[in-house]
Amino acid sequence: MPSKLRLIALLLFLPFMISVASTSVAQIHVPEDLQGWQQWVLKDKEYRDCPFYFNINASQPGDFICAWPGRMQLSVNASGAEFSQQWTVHAAQQWVVLPGDSAYWPDQVTVNNRPVEVIAHDNYPSVRLEPGLWRIAGRFEWDERPGVLRVPPASGLVSLSVDGKRVERPAMTRSGVFLGERQRETRAKDSVRAVVHRLVADEVPTRLTTHLQIDVSGSVREEVFGPILPDGFVPISRPSQLPVKFEADGKLRFQVRPGRWTIYLIARGPGVTDSITRTPTGTSLPDEEIWSFEADPLLRIAALEGVPAVDPRQAQVHPPWQNLPSYLVRSGDQVLLTERTRGMAEDEGNRLSLRRRLWLDFDASGFSVLDQ
Repeated sequence: MPSKLRLIALLLFLPFMISVASTSVAQIHVPEDLQGWQQWVLKDKEYRDCPFYFNINASQPGDFICAWPGRMQLSVNASGAEFSQQWTVHAAQQWVVLPGDSAYWPDQVTVNNRPVEVIAHDNYPSVRLEPGLWRIAGRFEWDERPGVLRVPPASGLVSLSVDGKRVERPAMTRSGVFLGERQRETRAKDSVRAVVHRLVADEVPTRLTTHLQIDVSGSVREEVFGPILPDGFVPISRPSQLPVKFEADGKLRFQVRPGRWTIYLIARGPGVTDSITRTPTGTSLPDEEIWSFEADPLLRIAALEGVPAVDPRQAQVHPPWQNLPSYLVRSGDQVLLTERTRGMAEDEGNRLSLRRRLWLDFDASGFSVLDQ
């Protein structure tokens, strides 16, 4: 192949190669003429080996989760505090943000028991870690204990002890963690309650939106929900108020704390789906769900069948979906999307309507005609 043609082929293939760079190189067919360019194309794109937010167009570093935090252990007294936390780094070097700020800077920080230097990255104390499993530890010193200590938002689980006493329900604010008990109360039992509403949109491909509302009581901890999606559906986005991780077995792992939280999960089917089977009730999920159906007359005239209809308002359907037909779906139910018509209905024959306007010429020798 002439060198100019080879260069053109390379430029044409670059967007494709970048879009699939997160897949193992062994699974990608690369033309022989381009194999020497792989390292150059993937330079500075190691983040594509990381798990990503379920967006099929993920392309920027911020779309990927390259560092996942474990539970932070924080022990506080009048003269200072000690902290430790485990982090998993998936690919490339990553900045990991530590607790504290410019007013209370972490000291004597170690990574896997080895001293490291703490750098002010984006004005926050941080360390840079290679891929692997790491345990970070350090301490704070102060003359007077602060009311709130800044904790990175990514750290959803915090175990707190103050003056040797464990705080069962650490109060988290946007500024950090409150160093103490806000009020005396009996210990709440660890429990979680989930309510699931789904929207089936008749699109190409079929789109399934899951509205998961959870009520959490007790201590901060990890909870697993699922499998969350029916077979064949692939998640593409998941707006969430809590740190969440999508496991390989289809379950969602949350770092939860007491309160009411809402999570959206948008998924697509393998095509225009004619039936959806709800998976048997999974971990922490209810036996009954409410599904709504949004038809698309431009695609086809279809109806959702096989499950009983319910009143959207009495079922407390998610407000934006209350004007749509709703149904009660139990564990293992098969929901049918029955196609009534596609395009013109069968009982309609060929039709033609004509509107004609004529203007007589000034010399009366003919007409000007406009047909619609």
